[in-house]
Amino acid sequence: LDAKLRAQTRLEIQKLHGALRTTSLFVTHDQVEAMTLAERMIVMNAGRIEQIGTPDEVYHRPATTFVAGFIGSPPMNLVRGRASGAGFQAAGQALALATPAPRDGDLVVGVRPEHVEILGQPSAATWPLRVQAIEMLGAERLVYGAIGESLFTARLDATRPHPKVGDVVGVRAAPAHLHW
Repeated sequence: LDAKLRAQTRLEIQKLHGALRTTSLFVTHDQVEAMTLAERMIVMNAGRIEQIGTPDEVYHRPATTFVAGFIGSPPMNLVRGRASGAGFQAAGQALALATPAPRDGDLVVGVRPEHVEILGQPSAATWPLRVQAIEMLGAERLVYGAIGESLFTARLDATRPHPKVGDVVGVRAAPAHLHW
């Protein structure tokens, strides 16, 4: 179905489900359909259950890196590195942490694109991001780059100033929005 018809069909399925007041099972590979239609959802990977929960729980508290990288559009940024106290190294790049990681050693830190703030020039309190591409999506812009060896995306309100391709900017996320 085309995008407009899919959205209308989702709305009709929601209405039908509410009117019938019955349990139903909807199987889809489309995460937008799952997130908009489910009261509870099961995220599976290679036939294994990765997480069961409400769409809100699955989005805001992913149980695994698979769920974190699968749910959300664009998906959660996942940066692999090594934590030591309040420091984090990703591919030889030092990344500042406002609060220490939950433990020292090899870890993956995740942050949703909407929880990333771009602050201009990199500083000791930010993560350096070289801007590789920018997508204008109407009300928002997606700013793409890399941190260490990981693709990294920031979602910005389109009315706010934005960097240019090739700029190196400092990004940060509040500790409450970091997922380990």
